[in-house]
Amino acid sequence: MNRPGTPETIVRNENRAEKSGKFDLLIDGKRLGHLDYSLPDKATLTIDYVEVDPSLRGQGMGQKLVGAAIEWAREQSRNVIPLCSYARAVMARQKDLKSGLR
Repeated sequence: MNRPGTPETIVRNENRAEKSGKFDLLIDGKRLGHLDYSLPDKATLTIDYVEVDPSLRGQGMGQKLVGAAIEWAREQSRNVIPLCSYARAVMARQKDLKSGLR
């Protein structure tokens, strides 16, 4: 379980040959979550799958992975398509919060 105050690190690893990659969630050097993505074209990042270790669920770590992917996509001027239902729900919640809906 994540100890209070333990910093998490999110690292992006890209496989250019396969036009895909991962954002890995590292805590104390251990990989405890990941977001898999694909790059179907120069303008798109597709979030394929998000998974976090069960011991970290409910702590917002999945949201941090999705946020890191969105931030990187924006820096690269890419649109984000969430195929993963969890990522789709996170993005919908963020959109609702920004517009004042709950």
